Amino acid sequence: MLYEELQAKAAEILAQAEQVKAEEKKQAIEACKAMIASYGITASDLKLQPGKGSLPTKGERRTVPPKYRDPVSGATWSGRGKSPRWINGADRSAYVI
Repeated sequence: MLYEELQAKAAEILAQAEQVKAEEKKQAIEACKAMIASYGITASDLKLQPGKGSLPTKGERRTVPPKYRDPVSGATWSGRGKSPRWINGADRSAYVI
């Protein structure tokens, strides 16, 4: 079998896969619409709860675990925002937790 023949077969299979995917997507959407209508689901019912994979809403903040610790004071820093005085100009690898 020649390389060109294999390339043509691969392109044909990819095209078929895209068609099957589009059809399955259409069926999934129809099934979802039927369930939404059956259970009376609204858009607000579908919103994710904070901390369950959704982005934080305005006013919510996610805490980031500290990456650096000052051995003298025990103060920590996450590596975000302005760096504290105890780590300014120093080799940060010495402070990694």
